[in-house]
Amino acid sequence: MTDYDAAVIEKFINRGLDKSLTTKARGDALEDLFCYLLELLPGISVRRKAVDRFKSSEVDIIVANIGEARWLKTYPTIFLVECKNWDSPVDSKSVLAFSGKLEMRYVELGVLVAANGITGDEEDLASAHHIIEMHQSKGRRIVVVTLENLREVKTTDDFETLLRDRLLNTVGASHL
Repeated sequence: MTDYDAAVIEKFINRGLDKSLTTKARGDALEDLFCYLLELLPGISVRRKAVDRFKSSEVDIIVANIGEARWLKTYPTIFLVECKNWDSPVDSKSVLAFSGKLEMRYVELGVLVAANGITGDEEDLASAHHIIEMHQSKGRRIVVVTLENLREVKTTDDFETLLRDRLLNTVGASHL
């Protein structure tokens, strides 16, 4: 277990919340935070700002996972991360677009880091939750992590446990 530097985490969070910065700079701060957390996990490698060869689609973070981190053995060897540092919850249209990026790249799992969550009701599977449920029935999972979740992370064990629990929540929410 490795402790994260609380000052570094707070710096990224504060930069992401700073309304005097551009939307891009605020979004980049959330990506920087998530990369920082990922890169301290054993067996993880990240690539940022990957644009497809047609220059029609960008992925915020591509993660290679060789399964050394205890709970990341439940994640596939390649997964995508999309960061949305929005003031409001991420809508179903944006969740659908992220699912399209997963499908286009034949990737089975994506992590949507949505600062303020996603639209709809998790229990009723309304709005964006419904999109996640529909795509899970097609073998594609989207794990949602919020800024509130990330604020609670102090160690690599905390982060692994968060990712495990969010995945289990996604799978368990299925009503197939």
